[in-house]
Amino acid sequence: MASRKIVAINDEIVVKFGTRVEAWEGQAMVYLEQHVHNVPAPRLYAMYHDAGELFLVMQRAPGVRLDSIWPSLTESDKDDIVAKLRTAIDTLRQAKTPWPDDFYGSLDGGSLHHYLFWCRKGSGRHLGPFHGEAAFVAGLTGNYRAVIEHNRRPDFKARFYEATLPRVLQGHRPTLTHGDLQPKNIVIAERGRNSRGERSFDIMLVDWEASGWYPDFWEYFSAFSTPPFLDWTDDWCWRVHEFLQIWPAEIGIMRMLDKDWI
Repeated sequence: MASRKIVAINDEIVVKFGTRVEAWEGQAMVYLEQHVHNVPAPRLYAMYHDAGELFLVMQRAPGVRLDSIWPSLTESDKDDIVAKLRTAIDTLRQAKTPWPDDFYGSLDGGSLHHYLFWCRKGSGRHLGPFHGEAAFVAGLTGNYRAVIEHNRRPDFKARFYEATLPRVLQGHRPTLTHGDLQPKNIVIAERGRNSRGERSFDIMLVDWEASGWYPDFWEYFSAFSTPPFLDWTDDWCWRVHEFLQIWPAEIGIMRMLDKDWI
């Protein structure tokens, strides 16, 4: 049996379950419904453990995954979807954290659930939360050094990141972040046509497992790290810049760190 499965119960309900389904994904949906309800995200109806698996019973997003139809959409279709995504991202950017303003962590107040923050010192957990930008960056560099030391490699690259990341990754603020914004995690449903006969769509962002309070460049970094950017042959790679701010220096150093992860 797969460690994670999604089963549609009917047109309204879907269940995600398995040994690799995490409670923090459910907590993220609860947080969004309570505090940022304007974000188009599924509602969580129930969450429970059974036979060693976690079950998330949630709203089924109407429509189809964006990656399944993106190539067939017209330019006006894409314009409408991009506009809806821009509104959703702006809503995330304007959200206020219930914790201190310098908080970097998950939506349940805990660790950051990104592989770069999986503790490489053997604690069996993710790192965080962090308070302050300097602590967030130190978490990244410290975890990379732990990788180097575990593999008994020279630490010159670790020293490089310790010297450069604090200089490049500064002046940012904690921002509510989806953390895996790519077409497969966007569900769209046609809702009609406007006065010019152009189609209009509703969108829903799904799979909030990687969400949290990250620096404001993180959404761009995580989106930039998804499969559409492997070869840059899809216009999604350019369209994403219409609803996410470009951070050229930050993406450069973060992509370098990401590729160096061992």
